[in-house]
Formats: sequence, structure tokens, C-alpha cells
Amino acid sequence: MKRLMHQHIFSLIVWIVITLVAIISLPNVNQLTREHSAINLPRSAQSQVAQALQNDHWGHRQNNTYQVVAVFNNGDHKMSKQDQHNVQKTINHLQRHHGKYGIKTVTGPNDNAATRKQLISKDKTTQIAQLNVDKSHGTLRSINRQLSSAVKTSGVKTYVTGADILNDDFSGAVQEGIKKTETISVIFIFVVLLLVFRSPITPLISLLNVGIAFITSFSIVTNLVKSFNFPFSNFTQVFMVIVLFGIGTDYNILMYNRFKEDLGKGMDKWTAAHDAQHKAGRTILYSGSSILIGFTSLALAKFSVYQSAVGVAVGVAVLLVLLLTLNPFFMATLGKKMFWPEKKFTGESHSKIWHKTARTSVTHPIITLVLVFVILLPIGLSYRNHLNYDDTDEISNAVPSKRGLLVVEDHFSKGTAEPTTIYIKANHRLDNERDMLLIDRVTNQLKKSTGVKTVASATQPAGTKVNQLYVNNQLKQITGQLGTAQSSISQLSSGMQSQASTAAAQAAQSGASAAQLQAQQASGTQMMQGVSRMSTGLSQGGNYLTGLQNSAAGKTFYVPSNMMQNPLIQQSLNTYLSSNKKTAKITVILDSNPSGARATREIPQITNLTHYSLKGTSLGHAHVYVGGQSAKITDTKTVAGGDFMRTAAIMVIGIGLALILITRSLLQPVYILGTLVSAYMAALSITHLLTRLFLGRPELTWNTPFFSFIMLLALGVDYSIFLVMRYRDIDQTKYLPTERIVRAAAIIGTVVISAAIILSGTFAALIPSGIPTLIEVAMAVITGLIILVIIIPLVVPSTIHLTYPIKSSFRDDEGNRKQQLD
Repeated sequence: MKRLMHQHIFSLIVWIVITLVAIISLPNVNQLTREHSAINLPRSAQSQVAQALQNDHWGHRQNNTYQVVAVFNNGDHKMSKQDQHNVQKTINHLQRHHGKYGIKTVTGPNDNAATRKQLISKDKTTQIAQLNVDKSHGTLRSINRQLSSAVKTSGVKTYVTGADILNDDFSGAVQEGIKKTETISVIFIFVVLLLVFRSPITPLISLLNVGIAFITSFSIVTNLVKSFNFPFSNFTQVFMVIVLFGIGTDYNILMYNRFKEDLGKGMDKWTAAHDAQHKAGRTILYSGSSILIGFTSLALAKFSVYQSAVGVAVGVAVLLVLLLTLNPFFMATLGKKMFWPEKKFTGESHSKIWHKTARTSVTHPIITLVLVFVILLPIGLSYRNHLNYDDTDEISNAVPSKRGLLVVEDHFSKGTAEPTTIYIKANHRLDNERDMLLIDRVTNQLKKSTGVKTVASATQPAGTKVNQLYVNNQLKQITGQLGTAQSSISQLSSGMQSQASTAAAQAAQSGASAAQLQAQQASGTQMMQGVSRMSTGLSQGGNYLTGLQNSAAGKTFYVPSNMMQNPLIQQSLNTYLSSNKKTAKITVILDSNPSGARATREIPQITNLTHYSLKGTSLGHAHVYVGGQSAKITDTKTVAGGDFMRTAAIMVIGIGLALILITRSLLQPVYILGTLVSAYMAALSITHLLTRLFLGRPELTWNTPFFSFIMLLALGVDYSIFLVMRYRDIDQTKYLPTERIVRAAAIIGTVVISAAIILSGTFAALIPSGIPTLIEVAMAVITGLIILVIIIPLVVPSTIHLTYPIKSSFRDDEGNRKQQLD
């Protein structure tokens, strides 16, 4: 007894020390989340290669910066001259005080003809300025506040937006949502436990245990993130909260019920605590291990967002250790006082619903299974995997950065705020007439492509053709000069005729001989004929050049060598060619939302068109990469989709192996996993319907299916394990398998129903967060848990009956059973 007491006190001291260390060492969670919230794709992804090219060749003033957009808007009314003056004054202020705001570059709407076309809306209501802000200047939150104050301009509305700012605001929204979720979860769990145990002490002990596990594990995870770049995302903390408080409370109910039952049997508190730790702890360990395996398998994912859920595995590991070491201290110390003022000490009441359901299912196993899957599979298969990859939809329209983005989309092309960039990387310099011609050809073909609003490149820096660089315009100048020359020759011919007549008259008067007059006339005639032939030649040449000018060939791009040094052309080359002049970039603005499905479908078309345009030319072997928001989302769809299937398979295999050890069967894990997957598919389909009906969103967010899957699979397997473990605890020498599973269902049913209510309640706490992904995941998990509570007592007993259809003298000693029953 003393030994047990010393062990429990030692556990208490150890956990007090661990908790204090965890709290003291906890880093700045808010800042850590904002810093690690970006989606990281593999370096080989097209958009990431494009980003690397941007940083390497154009990044001397843009590398390691946040890309920020300052928006100036006069509503739906055209800006007055005074408004325009005020906006320019604000931009000048930013340029003069760039060091104060950490600004590396400022591109204003009035910098040149190209920016006037691109950064001033056609309706003249809105102007934008593009800023590159040094990341070392401060956090995005502080930069946002500083710039929001700096861009305020008299007479117009101002906003600060951009992909980095929007992502930071999303992280902030998630942090606010987590605070609501934590508060609601704690209140809900306390109320449910109060109803279950009819005691205020039991809920407090349970919440204290789970709270210590969360603080400890979250401190471990955040310090791993800080020091070793452990996988982390916006959703890591919130899922750790939900999972730990959900399953932690479920496990506590299981252990406290066993402890209470043992106390009712007359055991002293030390023995009852030890027995509950041993028997209920075994079930908790098995259940928790399957969850641990499920979440640990996510470490094998390639996609950063999926990997970030590994933090939950750390939390589950800490939770299991704590529940099996600290819980016994409270049970052994308090004894019956733990359930004060409850006087009745009995085990969990039998579930009549599960008992009746299980008995029916073993009576008609095949019919039961057919009905279950005939109902579930059509619902699950009705789901169409159409997902929304626009992360800006996660942010409320009331957030200033989101309002700024909406203003830009309303008054410019929707793609203006986040353009697509094509990079053409060659092995030779591109600042020559031949390659410039090819770049211009690609530019013109892209402009004709579906979904493209404007295209800018080295040959068309303002998004429109530079007339002086095309043959027809150059010929127009030449033909004009030829016309002037031809007119001068005509005047010369007329002058020569007049002069010849005058000279002949003078010669006749002076008495010149006939031979002299004839020679003089012959000379004049030859000169006239020469001038005439020259005039005819110029006329024919002019006609030819005029025809060429008006032909399709006249529309060809051509930059004479003497024009390559033109300051305007050099400025364009510096902007759209890399520093070594071997990589060209082409900026494409789409006419649709760059994060929308339509834009992402157009990225492969743009890539293929560029390749096709260069095929068979001097740039035929050049590498083409497409970057920008649309390209990043396209890569995200590819990586996330492939990684989902691969990670899901790994997770299923891992949990399946755990179930083989737990159930000691090869068939039962297949049945259980089939039940879980069927429940997931049906839940996702129902969630899609509910989202469309009640949230007005036609598509689920892109990460809802993945997070719903891992939560349902990892957490839902618990209830099957609860049932199977209780089934194994029943004496197999007294009861047949079908009898044991029916009794187990009756005994464990109330526990499972209570656990599902608690887990559903903790996930329901995500709904007030206002984050679409969290709301949808909550709906899917809650729906899935409801389905599982209904079908587990139908499927598991049916499969037990089908697995053991005859009386086995090895597993069920019927003779011995009859003797004991008699």
C-alpha cells in the first residue's frame, strides 16, 4: 500500500515539474503560427521552381520580402484631380521614407506608361501601388498596421492587401477561433461530465488531466517547430485541442466508470484504482495506440499541411502516459469523494438500444450487413470531389485586407492582384532580334488564349504593342520618306526641263552651231531619262513597300540593332529579362479569380501553349515554368490529391495492423475499417449537402476531405476497439461468440454513446470559429460519429457471427459452459 502511495505521489510531483517547465518554455504561439502558416510545396513543383527563378534573377530587391499591395479607392466614382494628387503624395511619402517602413521597392501607378495602364483602373476610381517590404523589418502583423496607417489618404478609402497579408490575417482569424473553441469545449465537457457522474469533482479532475496533457504536448510541439522546423500549420493547435479534449474525456469516462464499479464491489480505493488502471488502462492503451499510429503515419506525407497533423500524435502520446500515471493518483487519493455527492457506486448502465440492435444483427447478419451498406454506399458515392482551393474564402469580408482584395477584383481584372508569371529559361542570351521575335510571338498568342486579360513582356512592357518595333510602322516611315524623295525628284525633273529650254534659247541667240545645240539637247535628254527612271524606281519601290506594310508580314516584330540601346528598350529588357539575360518572364493577368477552379484549369493550357509556340525554334529546348497564385494552387491540387491517397493508404494499413494485434483476427480489422471508410464517405457527402444548404457554399474547402478522413478514421476506430475489448473480457468458456458480443454491446453501448456525444460536442465547438474549413470538418466528423454509433452495433456483431458460425470447442468449451450454467 505504501509502495503504491509513494508511486502515485512521485507521479504527481513529476507531472507538476513537467507542467511548469512546459508553461515556462512555451514560445510565442501567435507569432509561431503566423510564421509557419504558409503552404510549402516540394521544390520540384513548377510554381516553386518559378519562385526560385524570380528570387535568383529578379530578387536583388525583391528576395526575402513580403509582396504588399496598397489600394486607393473612391468607391464607384472617378477620382478627382485632387484625389489623384493626394494618392501620388502618399506614394511619394512611402518612397522618401522607405527605410522607415522597410520598403525595398515601390511601383506606383504614375511611374511610366506601363504602370499607368496596369495600376490605374479603367473607370479611374481605383489606383494601386505594389510594395516589396523587407521581412526583417518586423512581423507581418506590425507591418500591416504600420502601412495601413501610412497609406491613409485624404478623400479616398485605402487598404493594404496581398497574399502575405491575407495569409497572416487568416492565421489571426484561426487563433481567435481557437480561443472560442477552447472555451466552448471546456464548458461543454464540464456540463456533460456533470450529467454523467452527477458530481462537480469528476469533471474538474478530468479537465485538469487533459489540460496538463495538452499544455505539455503543445509546448513540446511548438519548441520542436521553433528549433527543428517540425511540421506545423494554422490547424495544428486547434486539432490538438479538439482531439485531446475529446478522446481524453472519453478515456477518463472509461477509467472512472471502471473505478466506480470496483468501488461498488467493495474494493478499497487503492485496489480499485489499481484494477481500473490495469483493465480500463489496457483498453485505453490499445485505443490510443491505434490513434497514435494513425496520426504518426502522417509524418510520411509529402505535403506540409498534411504533415502538420503529426503534432496530434505527440499530444496523444503524452495523453496516454498522463492518464495511466496521474489519474491513479486522484483515484487512489480521493476514492469515493471523487464522485461526491453521488451515493450509488455501480458500473455503467446497460444500453438497451445497443443490446437490442446487436441481438437483431446476430440473428440476421447477412440482411443487416446488406441493408447497412445498401444505404451508406449510394450516399457516399453520390459525392463529387469538387473542391474550393481559394484560401481567401476562409477570411471574412469584414477584414480590411479582404475588402482591399475585393476592391481590386471589382475595378480591375480579378487576376490583377495576383498575376501569373511565365519564365522561359534558355542557355544563351535573349537580348537579340531573333529571340525577341519569339518572345513577342508567344506574347501575342497568349493574348488570344481563353481566360487571359492582358499580357506584358520585354517586347510589350505595357501590355500592348510598341508600334515602333513592328515592320509595318517602320515601313510607314520609310515609304513616307520615299514619297518625299519622289516629290523632290519630280520637282528636279521639272526644273531640269525648264533649265534645258532656257539654255537652248540662249545658245540659239548666241549663234551656236547646230552640232553644239544637238549635243546639248542630247545631254539634257539623258539626264531627264535618268531622273525619270529614278522616279519610276522609287515609285515601284514605294508601291512594294506599301503592299508589304499592309500585308501580314508587316505585322512582324523587328528591332533594328541601332534601337537595342534605346533607353526605353533597355528599361524593358531590365524588367523582363534576368540579370544574365538568359531568362525571360512574361506577366499574364487572367480575367477570372486566380484562386478559382477556372484559373487553375487554364494554367496547364498556358504552359502547353508556350511550349508549342517555341517548338522548333532557337528556344525549342528552353525550360518553361509558370508561377503565381494560380500555378501554386494547380500544384497544390496535384500534390495534395496524390498525397491524400498515399497517406490515407499508409494510415489504413497502420491502423489495420494495430487492429490485427488487438482483435487477434485477420477478418475483423477488414470489417472495422470497411465500416469506418463507409461512414466517412457518407458523412462527407452529407456535409457537402449541408454546406450547400446552410452555408451557401457550393464546394467544400480543399482540405476538408483529408482532415475529416484522418479524424474519423483515427477517432472512430476507438468505439470498435471499446466493443471488441469488452467482448474479449467476457469469459469465453461460459458464452458463445454471438452471446459475448451481444453482452459486450449492452455493457459498452452507453460508454460509446457518451463518448460520441462528448467528441461531437468538442468538434461542434469549431463551428463558432467562423473558419469554413473548421466548420466543415466539424460537420463531417459529427455526422460520421452519429453514423458509427448507429452502425457499429449492427456491423461488428454481424461479422462476429459470420466469423464464428459454429460452436468451437477450442474457443468455447460448451460442455464446461453447460456445467457452470447448471
